[in-house]
Amino acid sequence: LVAAGASVSADQDGESALTVAAHEGHTAAVEALLAAGAAINGKDKDGITALMAAAASNRAGAIRALLGKGADINATNNDGASALIAAAYGGHLEATTALLTGGADTAVRDKSGRTALMASALGGNVRVTQLLLDRKADPQLDDNNGMNALVYAASTGQDEVVSVLQQAGVTKGGDMALAFAVRGCRLPLATSLLGSGASLKADLGGDHLLLLAAGSNCQPALELLLSRGMDVNTANEDDGMTALMRAAGEGYVEMVAYLLSKGADMELQNKKSQSAWLFAAMANQPEVVE
Repeated sequence: LVAAGASVSADQDGESALTVAAHEGHTAAVEALLAAGAAINGKDKDGITALMAAAASNRAGAIRALLGKGADINATNNDGASALIAAAYGGHLEATTALLTGGADTAVRDKSGRTALMASALGGNVRVTQLLLDRKADPQLDDNNGMNALVYAASTGQDEVVSVLQQAGVTKGGDMALAFAVRGCRLPLATSLLGSGASLKADLGGDHLLLLAAGSNCQPALELLLSRGMDVNTANEDDGMTALMRAAGEGYVEMVAYLLSKGADMELQNKKSQSAWLFAAMANQPEVVE
């Protein structure tokens, strides 16, 4: 078609022929289009280049062909994501390897501050995470909200990725990771994080760990935290909420009974002068009130 005069700039739904060929992994077509003068770093309406398209669909052959002709390896789309970030998030080991071999910068951040390592952790991609660590991606970097790869993995239940990061010596972010683990009632992960030095004073959005456990109706997490020395009557600094108040308001009868058996004070009031009994009454939880 090119020999017959077809334009190498023709697009389909905003994508160039080169981007489509790269996405589909048609390496020979990529090479032919480049030879015919296709814009190697051209972007569609979302700022996506052919290299990013190849990375997102794990087309290592197309990636190598594009890099061999000078594609901008660290170009970013409208969201600030690079080809490496796209490959890492997708868990594409071959594409990630090709990009790293080609010199992709592991420190590139998207507009949220996420790196390829964070993207891989978020996606639960164990092998890609290990590869990035082996290639010296920095696990200590934080995104715009102060979350690093360890926190991303913990927040989405990617316990295997957390383990890989811990084995690499990552402890930064352990407190926030612990808070997510407790809220998700993931006891092995919470235990592991505590063993790695995470603090019982960790919180999430101002809610202390016992409150997070109570809100998730996770008695095993309460048992773990209390066994490690947390005070059953721990209250939030900003609103004075305790685990007993939260459990009572949610109607978690067994949890209320457990907390009381551990010495929770039913007379305590939060900063609005509300007690656990009042929370239960307001939420129409007669079994708890009784």
